Amino acid sequence: MASSSKKERRIVTIASAPGWGALFAEADDPLEESRLVTLAAWALVEEADGQPRLVGLVQKPYGDDSPPGIFGFADETEGFAGYSNQGLKTKPADG
Repeated sequence: MASSSKKERRIVTIASAPGWGALFAEADDPLEESRLVTLAAWALVEEADGQPRLVGLVQKPYGDDSPPGIFGFADETEGFAGYSNQGLKTKPADG
């Protein structure tokens, strides 16, 4: 689960995350189904203790404390509940 304190991380590399999303629980209603937000990318980060970790990047919701278009680590966003692979959506070949 997400920690309430900011973690010191260094991004080592970024890769695409096709089909992946981050799940967020609704704070108001824990019985409500989790909301799925498409990942912008995966980031391989180095934690403050030197350990590598793979973390999803999501566009942060617009709010008083953040302008539109800001990206952040999914696990540092309020309500983070995990990741989900939805698979790739493809169109059938024209026949």
